[in-house]
Parts: sequence; structure tokens; C-alpha cells
Amino acid sequence: MKAISKWMMVGASGLVLLSTSACGTSTGSSGSGGSSSKGPVTITFGTWGGAEEDAQLQKIIQQINAEHKNQFQIKELNVPSNYDQKLKTELAAGSAPDIFYLNDGEAPMYANDGALLNLDPYLNKYKSQNPVANTSDYYPVTLTNDTYKGSYYALPWIGQPTVMYYNPKLFQQAGLAEPTSGWTWNDFLKDCEVIKQKTGTYGFLLANGWPPVYDFIWSFGGHLWNQNMTQSTFDSPQTIQALTLMHTLINEKLVPTQAELANVDIEDLFRQGKVAMFMGGAADGNYDAQGFTAKIAVLPKGTQEVTDLGIDDMAINAHTNVDKDTVFQAYMALLNGIDHWKVVPPVKQYAQNLSQISVSDAPGGHTPADRIQPILESMKYARLYRNISDPTAMQNYWNVLANDVYEPLLLDKETPQQIAQKTQTDLSALVK
Repeated sequence: MKAISKWMMVGASGLVLLSTSACGTSTGSSGSGGSSSKGPVTITFGTWGGAEEDAQLQKIIQQINAEHKNQFQIKELNVPSNYDQKLKTELAAGSAPDIFYLNDGEAPMYANDGALLNLDPYLNKYKSQNPVANTSDYYPVTLTNDTYKGSYYALPWIGQPTVMYYNPKLFQQAGLAEPTSGWTWNDFLKDCEVIKQKTGTYGFLLANGWPPVYDFIWSFGGHLWNQNMTQSTFDSPQTIQALTLMHTLINEKLVPTQAELANVDIEDLFRQGKVAMFMGGAADGNYDAQGFTAKIAVLPKGTQEVTDLGIDDMAINAHTNVDKDTVFQAYMALLNGIDHWKVVPPVKQYAQNLSQISVSDAPGGHTPADRIQPILESMKYARLYRNISDPTAMQNYWNVLANDVYEPLLLDKETPQQIAQKTQTDLSALVK
């Protein structure tokens, strides 16, 4: 469940320690923004992936370097932990990479500090030549947080919607039809009840911080904030309806207890066949399930179809010492390479070729055909949660959700109404 660490823990971990090297100062770099005739320049690239993901990215970089061997060579600086804090430190010191990953929503903050290159001149220059430089080719929602004062300062390299993974074997044993597009939370709840009754298996999984509570709230037409983000709207009938659904799952023992979730990888419970359904990112896979082949469906709907979208961005250092046009060409090459690797690519035409994108751990090496339609359908109505501009307040936001919503809900300490009232008060305090 890759989404959990990104969405629920990123505030605690901060941004990553990008090691040693500074802005592309190698053989062929002029150090003054000009290109050199001495040979390919080195362009540094800050990333945060773990070992397995980084090995896959290295293959993409090697291919890019081979194709551009006379122009530039990309040198990856991978830091799999504490990325945010290190990036901030290096940007302040003037030693950050030429190109680097950003968490979605951070581009305006860094742009305000003068750390990011304004991409508009380069997008205008190359948009007719390359889809990744043409913002009209992207799913619009994926670009929501990439502008500052009307200009682009970052672009996304993945747009991953949350979907419903399910165990078709358990549905068959319970005599149930598999989920289809348009199913509702009432359908979902009935399926959980029948699966528990017929198979003795938990229908679903709820843990502290996962799935995102706003998926349920949005589905019933509610919101966490008013339009201007000056006050929380958590204490609404729609939110209470969403919390009541979650409360029912707990009260009817359709989800594992918190004691059963202690010291385990909750995603493993799904793969082991101990829960029938699990919400996860579309790229999470769950291909190594034991005794069944996991399938996916769109999230159930309340009054509307909606899902959250996990975005990661890429930006260029405004103070790179390498010729900026050359850096932008490397930037486009990286976006193109990653867009043909990560599910779901934010460029619409690339997403339409989802069946051709290599997925190393999937059977056959590609996204299974029966997953493509629900993934693309989810992209049509995916939505981003809204960040609080103050980083400290944003971290406290996650703490409020954990302490005010998940803990009392999962431990059945308070009613949905009580939870909604307290959460609204505490969330509103963060934006005052």
C-alpha cells in the first residue's frame, strides 16, 4: 500500500537527504548556464525510491543516457529516506540536484522561495514536439498543484488512483457476483456481510490512516474544508453518513480488530486471503496473492463516484549551473521514460496504452487486461485532497485525522457525530 507512507507519514519524515553532489558541475558544464563543446554535461537527478524501484529507474536512466550520450548524462542521487529535509537543506545551501522529485502540493511553496525553474518558456518551446511538454495532454487533475502565479513549476510523473482490490475466490465461495462499475457502498456492505457469514473471512480492512477518510466523505458529497479553506466543514450530514458506514463495518465485525493489525503488514492480510477487499493504489499490484488472483474494481459510490489520486511531481532547480534548455531536455526524457514505466502515467495518451507499459512483477509483465478499464474509469473522476500551505499545520492535519477520526472510530470510543464535531473544531483551528 504505497499510498499510506506517502499520504499519512510524509509530514513526519519530511523531504529526502539528497547526497553529496551539487547542481550538475561536471565535465562539459560551463558553470554559468551555457553549454560546452567539451562533451556531454552531467545532470544530477534527486530521487527517493527504495532498492527495487531504484533498480528499475536505473535501467530507464541508462537508456536515456545511451540515447543522449553526446549531449548529457543523467546521474541519479537516490535517497530513500528523509528526502524532504535533505532537499530543503541542499536548496538552501545551493547544492541541490538539477532535477528532483517533489511531493505533490509542494511546488508552489518552493516556487515562492525562488527554488524552482519557471517551466513556461520551455513548455511553449517544446509542447508541439513532445507530449510531456504539452499540459493539454495531461489529465487536468494531475496538474492541479503544479502552478504558482499562473506559471508551471513542476509536472507530475505518476497519477495513481485508489481502487478496490478484491479476492474473486471469496466472492465465488460466498455465492456473490463480482463488483462492477456503479456499485454502491450499500452493495459493498452487503457483500462484506455475506462474505463474513458464508466464509468466516473479514470483508474489508480499516487501519489507522488507511483508507483515506476523505474517500468515504467525498463519495457522499461531503468535504473537509470550505472552498477558501478558511474553515473545516467536517461536521456535515454527508461526513456523518460516511463515518457511520465505517462505524458499521467495525460494529458488525466485518473488519479485523486493531489487535489483529498490530505488528503486521496490513496489505499482507489481503494477499493471504484473510480479508476479501482492500483499498490500495492502482500500481500497488498485489500480484503475489496466495491461492487467488487479485482483481480490482472502482471504489463504490455513495451519491457520487470519486476516488483520491496520488501524485508525485518533478521539478528543475532554478539555480542549476547547466544550460537550462539542456536540463529541460533531460527533464522531458525522464518524464517520458517514467511515464512508460509507472502506472498511471498522467499523460492521457500514454495512459490509453496501459496494456503496453512494462510492470515487472505482474503476470506476463503488464497490467492485467481486466484491470485497465477500472483504472482508466477511476482517472475520470479522481480528486486531490487540498494541502494546507503551512507545512507544520499540514503535519498537524494528519495528526488530527489519526487522533480525532481513526482512533476513536476504530476503538469504538465515540459516535460518528462526536467524531465529526471534534474533528471540525480541530481542523478549523489549523487554518486560523
